[in-house]
Amino acid sequence: MGTLTQDITRLCSEIRALRGSRQVLVKELDEGAKQTRKQVLAMRAGNKKAHLQMAARSKAERKKFVSNMEADVNGMISDFHKTHSDMAATTKRRNVKFVTDMANEVSGLLTGFHKAHEQMAAKTKKGNRDFVSGVARQVSGMLNGFQNERTAMAKASKAERDRFISTLEGSVSELRHEVASDLAGARKVWRSLSQAGTKAKEEAEHKARMAAEQKARAEATVRAREEAERKAMAEAELRAKAEAEKEKEEHGKKKSKSDTKAG
Repeated sequence: MGTLTQDITRLCSEIRALRGSRQVLVKELDEGAKQTRKQVLAMRAGNKKAHLQMAARSKAERKKFVSNMEADVNGMISDFHKTHSDMAATTKRRNVKFVTDMANEVSGLLTGFHKAHEQMAAKTKKGNRDFVSGVARQVSGMLNGFQNERTAMAKASKAERDRFISTLEGSVSELRHEVASDLAGARKVWRSLSQAGTKAKEEAEHKARMAAEQKARAEATVRAREEAERKAMAEAELRAKAEAEKEKEEHGKKKSKSDTKAG
């Protein structure tokens, strides 16, 4: 037997051995997969049973809680109505007594006030007559003195005004000449700077337009963000409202079922 035949023979033996090992491995893997599947199915069945038991337990606890809550609320409402009725009756009695006492007290005060007012009116009338008479005498004397002083002051003021007007006319004439000369120089300087002023004005207007555009873009961004926030809040409110209505409907169904069973 040659070397190639020996090598081929050995290779075939190794291939047969590896094939047998692979078959054994495949069989073991298949058995392991079956065992794993059985364990997973058993675990799922246990989880489902535990979940059903927990759901039933939770449902019973919720029904018991709601029943206790309804009983507590009904009791509180009954106590509140009773307390409110007692308080209303007590308050009514106190208000009637207070109004009666107040009416009596006000009646007495009004009687005393009218009497005191009549006495004070008589005293005030006499005092007013005496005061007016004295004031009239004082005012007459003051008016006479004021008229004499006013006549003398008018003469002195007229002379001072005449002097002031004469001086003012001279000062105004000089000031008009100075202002005319100053305006002529200003016009000359302004004409020399008109081109530079126009250019500066155009640059200022360009900057103002750029600032206005930036401000408009910023305001548009802010408005878009605010609109997005409002939409998000509106959607959240709608979802919350839908969930509340759904929960309320489920509670109503449960309550109707319980009433049906009780009936």
